[in-house]
Amino acid sequence: MNDFSKFNRIRNNVDRRADFVTNVSEVSGESGFRCLHILWLYPDVMNIHGGRGDIMGLLHISNLLNIPVEIRRWDSLVKDLDWQWPHMVFMTAGELKCVPDVVSALQRQRKDLDEFVERGGYFIANGSSGGVLADKVELFGGKVVSGLGLLHMNWKERGAVWGDDIWVKTSDGIDVIGNQIQVADITLAEGQEPFGKLVYGRGNDGALSADAIGRSDSIDISDVTGGSGLEGAKTGNVIYTSVLGPLITKNPEFTASVLSGAAATADIEVAKPLAEEDVEMELKSAEYIKNFMKKKMEEKMGK
Repeated sequence: MNDFSKFNRIRNNVDRRADFVTNVSEVSGESGFRCLHILWLYPDVMNIHGGRGDIMGLLHISNLLNIPVEIRRWDSLVKDLDWQWPHMVFMTAGELKCVPDVVSALQRQRKDLDEFVERGGYFIANGSSGGVLADKVELFGGKVVSGLGLLHMNWKERGAVWGDDIWVKTSDGIDVIGNQIQVADITLAEGQEPFGKLVYGRGNDGALSADAIGRSDSIDISDVTGGSGLEGAKTGNVIYTSVLGPLITKNPEFTASVLSGAAATADIEVAKPLAEEDVEMELKSAEYIKNFMKKKMEEKMGK
């Protein structure tokens, strides 16, 4: 059964005026006071679709894994940040029109950012914030913005926005569910690894894959019609997905995977695996949502 006691104690005791939260006083283990450092990047700008809930989810799953963690927010687009500090950067969903300002701010410290990536730091972005990581973003009116190029993909702003549930099976075999609001068509460069394969929803290029589903629970990419069947992008520990929901709180297995990976880069041993009973509510919710999507797939197949 879910135990939010640690989370609630931290929340009740935190200074709401501070720019950080930590669970060090609530967890113990071999790592002593060594913390996993998570940077919540530009929450004042990239602040739509439940991003704050994702940060709360990172804290909760860290508690369940017994990982000492400190989460800091960074809002300034003009001050330099200390890229030696974080082990993980999370940029929650923001509007596509904000991408140029964020890219400009990060390019100013490009050498430090590249060193962060090279040493195995995790950089996760979802929703329209993924445009920051792209090679190029084409906006309405003909404006073309160069992204950071950490992921080799091109974005083209859509004339019509897609919204629906989404279900992705990652390259690591983890099911990730949520919803999506697709504002751009995304083309991956040759050789760019996707975040995963689409099970339900619309992929990077906005094409519906639902007519592939209903045949089996295991979807082969060759079955997907009308589009690439690919979702998001991933290179090493740099990850983009369109999944909202919020992404972190709906997908504890994925969250535990990235937290454990980031902890390894910080030389923190994760001795306690994520127990199913700790996330029973989330798992039951996920099964309900998957069954709902399966019914929509069957309806589309005329079953």
